[in-house]
Amino acid sequence: MTVDTISESPVPSAETAYRAGAPRDLVVLTHGIASTKWILAPMAARLRSRGFDTHLHGYFSIRGSNRRLGEQFSTRLHELADRQPNRPIHVVAHSMGSIVTRCALLAGVPENMGRIVMIGPPNRGSHAARRLAPVYGWISNTLVELSDVPGSFVNRLPRTLDGHEVGIVAAARDNVVPADSTMLDNHRDHVTLNSLHTSILWRRRTADCVESFLRTGCFR
Repeated sequence: MTVDTISESPVPSAETAYRAGAPRDLVVLTHGIASTKWILAPMAARLRSRGFDTHLHGYFSIRGSNRRLGEQFSTRLHELADRQPNRPIHVVAHSMGSIVTRCALLAGVPENMGRIVMIGPPNRGSHAARRLAPVYGWISNTLVELSDVPGSFVNRLPRTLDGHEVGIVAAARDNVVPADSTMLDNHRDHVTLNSLHTSILWRRRTADCVESFLRTGCFR
C-alpha cells in the first residue's frame, strides 16, 4: 500500500505558525495545461479558511510558449504587489503552471515574493507530453516544451531557483508526471502523497501540506 511520505527537513526556529492579527499573506494559484483556474477553487477556499487571501491566475495554456506565459505571470505578480507591497505573495502552481512560474522567476518577480509550492510539476519533463507531442504538437507548442527528452525547453531551464524557497508535492500514482520528474536541484522540501495528478488538488491533505510550507518552509 502506498502511503504519504515526507522528506525530512528542519523547521526554521525563527518562523512560527499563523499569528492572530498578522496581515493576511496573499497566495496566487495557477493551473496547468489544458485546464482552468477554477480547478484550484477548492484549494483556494481551504487556504482562505486558514487565514490567507487568494487570487486565481488563469491563462490560455495551449498556444504560445511557457516563456511568454511566464513573462505575463511576472507582470501580474508585479501588479498584485503594487497594490499591497508590504505583504508576502506566495505562489501555488499545478503541473505546467510550475514551469510558467519558473519562467516568471527568470523574468523577474516582486521583492515581496514569498514561498512557492509546485504540485505535480514536470520540472524534468513529462513522458506523457513526449508521447502526445507527435499528435498534438502542431496545436500546442507548450505541450512540446514539456517533453522529457533531454533537449526539450523544460530540460534547458535552470534547475536551481536561487533566492526562492520551493516546496514540491508529487503524486504517487501520477501517470502524467512521475515523482522523480518533479525534482529541482535545490528545492527546500519534497512530499509524495498517495493521489493522482489532478485529484491531488482536491485533497485536504494537500492543502495541509501547502499551508505548512507557506507558513514554515517545510512539509510536516
